Amino acid sequence: MLDAAVKIVKSTRFDDVDHDLGYEYRGHNYSVQNDGDIFLIRTYDDEPGCATVVSPTTAHAKGNLRQLVTFLQAEFGVSRICLYKADLGRYAEINLETLAFLPI
Repeated sequence: MLDAAVKIVKSTRFDDVDHDLGYEYRGHNYSVQNDGDIFLIRTYDDEPGCATVVSPTTAHAKGNLRQLVTFLQAEFGVSRICLYKADLGRYAEINLETLAFLPI
């Protein structure tokens, strides 16, 4: 059962495209509230089943990460979640059971 404290408080579509520079990013940004924390979640149209927790970059250390992961799996049907990994300086996928970063 989902924790009622976790909810989407804002959803916006983004289409960041610059063909001259050679990039095209399309998807959705979501603001998800969980126990007073706000998480910025991003999904990309060309990566179905994956969500990236863009902010806070310290999401991996949050005590309510399990609730957030459970919510994202149920609400978005994701099978992959990426968080910021400071020692790499980039986003990396986590194991959805253990919440540990997967080896790169």
